[in-house]
Amino acid sequence: MATWTHKKLQLTIGATALGLCLAAGGGIYYTLGCIDEIEAQIADKEKATNLADQRIAQIPGLEREVIVLRENLDEYVKILPNQRELEAFVRMLEQFDRQSGVVSEGLVLKSRAEKKGERFVPIEYSYEMTATIWQCLKFMNLVENFERFVSITDFTITSGETGREDEMREGDIVHRVKLSLQTFSYAGKLEGKDVAIPSYESKRDDLREEIWKRTQAIRVDRYDHRGPNGRRDVLVDPRERGDSRLKGPTPTEQRAVLERYVGELTRLREIQQRIKKQDTTLFEQYALEKALKEGLAQLASSIDADTAIISYPAYRLRWAKEVAQPFDMLRGAADGLAAAEPQPQDPYLRQADLEQLVADMVNDCNNGMLEQAKNRFEAAGNRVQIPSTDPRHELAVEAKKWHVKVSTALEFKGLDLRVQGVVVNHAGKSGVLLNGDTYEEGDYVSDDLLVKMVEEEQVWFVFRGLTLVRTL
Repeated sequence: MATWTHKKLQLTIGATALGLCLAAGGGIYYTLGCIDEIEAQIADKEKATNLADQRIAQIPGLEREVIVLRENLDEYVKILPNQRELEAFVRMLEQFDRQSGVVSEGLVLKSRAEKKGERFVPIEYSYEMTATIWQCLKFMNLVENFERFVSITDFTITSGETGREDEMREGDIVHRVKLSLQTFSYAGKLEGKDVAIPSYESKRDDLREEIWKRTQAIRVDRYDHRGPNGRRDVLVDPRERGDSRLKGPTPTEQRAVLERYVGELTRLREIQQRIKKQDTTLFEQYALEKALKEGLAQLASSIDADTAIISYPAYRLRWAKEVAQPFDMLRGAADGLAAAEPQPQDPYLRQADLEQLVADMVNDCNNGMLEQAKNRFEAAGNRVQIPSTDPRHELAVEAKKWHVKVSTALEFKGLDLRVQGVVVNHAGKSGVLLNGDTYEEGDYVSDDLLVKMVEEEQVWFVFRGLTLVRTL
């Protein structure tokens, strides 16, 4: 009996220990499961924390982008007019009419597809007018370059009748034009509130350069229409018409004007080429440059008026290519030559140029070309004012003497001296009837004019120290 009790006790103890072990094992398993769950939650939290840190790190960049976009919002939407600006645009069309020369026949609202809650409302107009091809292109260019977004989505042109005076404008045929103009109205912000950014003003100031760069990036380059530029109206038959009802000079008269300008420009181009030659002396360059400038100035005074009378299409094309463009090139080259001409280190004429100047003046005087000799000297200007210490001084003095002689002779030539008769007395003094008064040899006609000698065919005078002759 005692043995059974002892075994029972051992079994009880063993069962209890087994139960405790099982309970402990279950507790350990449960605990391990809780630990795994907690570690998984920790991993999720760390992942969420990392994601939050990444988003927090992006906040400064997002703030920068939001500030830049907010500051440039007006630039983005200003090309889209609101209702008040649409009314101003309609008035602006009238100004475009005046600038381009077109004649408006009406502006009609075709459609306005406005829906509730939309920020951008498409609006389309129909615009009719009469204009030459160049007026039409200029009007389109003004519309496309308008500061607000306005596009020409469609247009039709009905060619005008050739040969009718009432269908001509500025020498070109008038056409009927119909345009479709499309724009969008900006309705402003929808409901909502902007997110407040701390220290917005200071951050905006820090981003001022970036804001400016974005502003430049969203601006659109414009194209300016330059007019006919030598092109003809493609809607008009370019063949010459025998229609006498057209106003202005006939095609034959227009051609004469054209050929006259072409000939003069050819002459000026030859002068320009002579200036560039290596063997052209400095004095000759001065004279040629003066002739070139005078020729260009003479053309400039009349080219605008004569441009208006060239209305025949074929001659307008030739005028642009053979007159207008060459004239602009010649004038530009002359201006560029004057601007880029280096100042010489030696301010006076070279020895060879002085010798050539004196020789040319002597030759001109011997051939009676006094005006040309005078112009040669005066073209050199201050470059003949050589000081006495310079070895070229004697040549400069010689040139000045010839200039004085030429100037004196030209003044004498301009005097009103009418020799009405002479009396030649071989035994005594001879006399001359001059401007109704009688003078003998040795008499003064004026303070600087003396009658020196009277001959049968000519009278010798002394004018300002220079002996000169007047023939009968």
